Amino acid sequence: MSLVLFVLNLVGIVAFAISGAMKGMKYSLDILGVVVLGILTALGGGIVRDVLLDQVPTALQQENDLIYAIVASVVTYFFGKRIENLTTWVRYFDALGLAVFTVVGAQKGIEASLGILGVVIMGTSTGVVGGMLRDILVSEIPSVLKEEIYASFCIGGSILYYVFVHGGISRVVSLGVVVFLIFVGRILAITYDWHLPRRSL
Repeated sequence: MSLVLFVLNLVGIVAFAISGAMKGMKYSLDILGVVVLGILTALGGGIVRDVLLDQVPTALQQENDLIYAIVASVVTYFFGKRIENLTTWVRYFDALGLAVFTVVGAQKGIEASLGILGVVIMGTSTGVVGGMLRDILVSEIPSVLKEEIYASFCIGGSILYYVFVHGGISRVVSLGVVVFLIFVGRILAITYDWHLPRRSL
């Protein structure tokens, strides 16, 4: 189980770092700006989650996480210029990071013996806070507040994971199923422009 979580955490860090770095390139930031955006996107949610759990953030205890985020951001900076439709790719990598980190956060909540609402908060904060920081730093309204169904997948995925685990389903199976469902759901929301109801004055 620890190996599975390690791999998922690594995938989430790399995916979110790439999405953050690409967002920085979209706004023509220099290499430092791109790397900072990549790091905050990759690690911001996990840091907030750990602070809420009254723990020293994993990103500070395990500096490898920071190294992975830096490397992914630098590689994206040098090779991302060859990628067309950066905005689309940002959203796809963001969807992958969202799916993975939601489940990682929910698992952390379960390990801390939290109830279902606490698990939802851990999963959702891990999944969305990094992207919120990324968008705020480039003066955009965070995706979680305006784009296709976003945080709803974190909430639903966290609840489903909690139900699976407490229902006796293998945690490895639960992780795989929920990550898959969140990722596919988010991609479908992007593709078909699904939104929650909106109202303007």
